[in-house]
Parts: sequence; C-alpha cells; structure tokens
Amino acid sequence: MNFVAIDFETANESRNSACAIGITKVQDNKIVSTEYHLIKPPEMRFNAHNIWIHGIYPQDVENEMTFGELWPKIKHYFDEELVVAHNASFDLSVLRSLLNYYGFEYPNLHYICTVLLSKNKIKDVRNHKLNTLAEYVGHKFEHHHAGEDATACAKILIHISENYGIKDLLSLHINGGLNIGSIYDRGYEPCTSLIKHKNNVTKKEALSLSLNENTDYFFDKTVVFTGPLDSMRRNEASKIVMKLGGIIGTSVTKKTDVLITGIKCRKYLDDMYKSTKLKKAEYLIDNGQNIEILTEEEFLSIATKEGITH
Repeated sequence: MNFVAIDFETANESRNSACAIGITKVQDNKIVSTEYHLIKPPEMRFNAHNIWIHGIYPQDVENEMTFGELWPKIKHYFDEELVVAHNASFDLSVLRSLLNYYGFEYPNLHYICTVLLSKNKIKDVRNHKLNTLAEYVGHKFEHHHAGEDATACAKILIHISENYGIKDLLSLHINGGLNIGSIYDRGYEPCTSLIKHKNNVTKKEALSLSLNENTDYFFDKTVVFTGPLDSMRRNEASKIVMKLGGIIGTSVTKKTDVLITGIKCRKYLDDMYKSTKLKKAEYLIDNGQNIEILTEEEFLSIATKEGITH
C-alpha cells in the first residue's frame, strides 16, 4: 500500500493549537521517509494536562514555525493521498481547524482510521489503543511523540495490509469494513466502520460511560444537535455536553461552535433531504464561520473515556 500516516499533538483543548506533527510516508508497504516538526501555536497557551501527555513546553516551540509557515513545506504529503491516523477524527479535525485558521484551501484526500480498521480485523488484543497495537505488531516506540506515533500507526496498517489482504481503497472498504473518509474543497466526510461491534455504544448505556473529564473540547462552546441519534435520545446527549461545560443551542447561528448530527454520509445527501440546521451550518462554514460538524461517533469519542483510543 501507498499512504501517509500522520499524528498531531496539541497545546490545549483548541483543535488549532497543534504544537507538533509527525509524518511517515509509505510506498509498497515500506517506510520511505519520516518527518517531525514542532509547531508554534497561534496562541502560546499550553494546558498542564497536554504538557503531561506529550512533554512539549512553550519554550520548546517559541522559535519554531507556525503551521501557516510550515504548511507549504509539507502540503505535498496530503495532495491526492491516502492519509492514515490512529483516532483519525481527532487528527483530521486538527488539520481542518488549522487550514481554516490560516485560510488555506483544503487538499483533496482520502483518509482512514486505524482504530476502526484494527477493531474490524485484529481481535486477539485487550484493546485497540496505539501502544497496545504497536506491541502486537512488534514495534517499540515513544508514545505521544508525534513522529513516533505516526510511524507506529504506519506499522499497524502495514501489518494489517500484509496479513489481511488489504491493498487499496477498494479492499479497505470491502475487506476492511470501512467507509473511506475524505476531505475536499471546504468539506469532509468522516471515516466510519461498516461493522457493529459488541463494545460499540449503541443504546442508552452510553449514559453510563465514564465522561472524559480531561477534555475541554465542549467547554463554553455552543453545541447544537440535528436529527436522531442511534445511541441515545437528544436530551440525554445534551446532558453529556452540559456536564462537560458546553452550552446547548436550539438553532444554528453565528454563535454556534459545534453541530452534532446522526447523518454519516452528508456529502452524498441531496440538499432537499438535509435538515435546516445542517444546511445553515454548511452555509455559514462556506462563508468563513468556524463551525465543527461532528458525527455521533466523533462526539462519543471526544466525550467519553471509552471512546478515547488516541
């Protein structure tokens, strides 16, 4: 397989606060290049919890390039490529947030998540976290170093490719059981699994999950829901957001920060079938508004400890 594995580390809860990126390029299932860059975030605000995770301090990045300066040097890795990440909903949302912040056009790319793929193909592991899977495939690395994490992600996909007959996008879909994610001009489609697992959150039990109290993602943000959710009623999901410091909005406005939808393939949904809220959010995004659209799966991966695998 040919692909590029990436990993971001962030300075704080904001998705545009990337302070490091790792990039590992693979051709014919062989690693051909690796890059690691420290990044100076837009605001030099580092949360203690984030520092505890990755060990990057403000003084480490104060003389580094901003993402706006770095992007022209690394953009070629993303153009018309298959991009891979472990917990891709996080890393690709960081990429989109950075591109939005600095006013860059989105590259055209496909992407997949090795968390979802490994859950579909690798059964004899205690969990599907990056360090667990890296150990399973025999790769030693320094966890939460963006360069090391990107290479570990690449090693996991190489292992799956070589052992499960997955060679390209078509086999990722058919054999891997994935809906391939994509990023295109000012839009995106998430990577999702076609396979339901017993440990997937599918019923009201989602409310009994341990909240990821270390995330500030929803703190002081206005969150709006549209359409039915599979795992719980909307008022139950709203309680989760409020417990994490979010504010529930009833309609999409310029004050909206996050829209959560049960729709999985909105790219292919005709406008006449889209909800008013979804159409309004897409209109505002097209006109420069910073609104994040999350699938239900992405929402739960951020909000609950059980969903966190990065």
